[in-house]
Amino acid sequence: MKVAISHTKVKPDKRAEIDAAGKRVLEALERERPQGFLYAVCPLPDGETFVTLSVTDDGVDNPLVAFPEFQAFVANFKTWIAEPPTAEQLTATSSYRSF
Repeated sequence: MKVAISHTKVKPDKRAEIDAAGKRVLEALERERPQGFLYAVCPLPDGETFVTLSVTDDGVDNPLVAFPEFQAFVANFKTWIAEPPTAEQLTATSSYRSF
């Protein structure tokens, strides 16, 4: 299993655009329901920083890259962010019903 977490700070005036694009990505996930993949986006209290968590089972490719909605999100991403995001691969050493 591959677990990734990222932190992204967006420009306040771009929040509506990124929310709308993110909603389209989540709608695509709901429509396609890819197996072996979990995804969550959590806004932090500042309203500008988001934590994104994705979990991909071993042997499964990230399904997002095939979605036109995600490709459109990525195409606009650099115009929405206030600073470069951070991303890390995590190793779950213990978990209760998290993944």
